[in-house]
Formats: sequence, structure tokens, C-alpha cells
Amino acid sequence: MRFVRIGNGRIYEVPETYAEGEKMVAKAMEYNDGRGGNLAVQSACARTAYGLFGDIWLVADPTQALGYLMQRICQRKGAGLV
Repeated sequence: MRFVRIGNGRIYEVPETYAEGEKMVAKAMEYNDGRGGNLAVQSACARTAYGLFGDIWLVADPTQALGYLMQRICQRKGAGLV
């Protein structure tokens, strides 16, 4: 993990490896107390995308992020997904 300053000057922890990214997202997916659960997952996914792929993959709208993801999966013809 590393720390970066993004946008408004806040410091965020972002993963540097796929394993770190998977752990960050999995931990956020466990957070489900009814208050801000979706925001926690969105934040973890955005920080993982930033850490692994750079700021070009950051999007404000999760629907747009899902669209980009599905587009890439289709372009790669599943990339080994079953």
C-alpha cells in the first residue's frame, strides 16, 4: 500500500498490487451496517482502480465505472472468465 494526495488534498491509502486491491475491496464489501455501505465499496473500488491503473480510470459515477468494466471484459472476450 502507498499513500497519495488526491483532488481536494486528502491523503488516501491505495493498493499497489492486485492482492492488496482484492483485500481492500473484500473488506469494504463486508461493511454493511445500512449507513454508507455503498459509499465504502465505491471508495475502495475507486482507490483500487487509482492504485493499480492510474487516475485515467477514476470516474465519479459507479454506473459509468461498471460500463467501462463491461466494455473491457467484452473487448478481451472474457479474458479467461468462465
